[in-house]
Amino acid sequence: MTKSPRAELVHRKVLDAAATLLTELGYLELTMDKVAVLAGVTRKTVYHRWPHKAALVGELLISQARVEAVPDHGDTRLELRSLLDMVLRDVRGEGGAILPALWANMGDPSVMERFRHEVLLPRRQNARAVIQRGIARGDIPADVDADLLIDTWSGVAMFRTEVRSDAFLPEQVDELVDLVMTGRVPRIRPRTAR
Repeated sequence: MTKSPRAELVHRKVLDAAATLLTELGYLELTMDKVAVLAGVTRKTVYHRWPHKAALVGELLISQARVEAVPDHGDTRLELRSLLDMVLRDVRGEGGAILPALWANMGDPSVMERFRHEVLLPRRQNARAVIQRGIARGDIPADVDADLLIDTWSGVAMFRTEVRSDAFLPEQVDELVDLVMTGRVPRIRPRTAR
């Protein structure tokens, strides 16, 4: 069902107001009332579209998330570097409020399921494509555990940026890429019976 131009405008105004307040106040201080006031609409208008704050912020996060593929440059090192740069960009988030808001929304399973399906799954598929191209070129071991590698990079990026509030230096990014290029990557192991 297509929204009317007015409904689209109201929808956009509310999301823009939520983005502004999320950046200025953070997730905990953001309220549906404050969003309505800043958007210039009634509380009823906001609640008609989003039943609670988690649903509103969840839609905002999904709408702002970038899902893009790393182009095939024919150069595994360059593609891995581009992939890790994307991971770092996504972890840092524009405005710095994305991850804290996502963590706050983890308590709402429907929001997290939608985020996993619409953002994380396509991003992981794009990352796997980079790894598969590197395997096809013979630059990455065929038995690499792609999921564990992607999780490792994401975890390191989140810990360094969000927990330690420390910068990732370009040479550190290169070192992580070098680990993959030299074959020091997580490998798929046969499962053993317990």
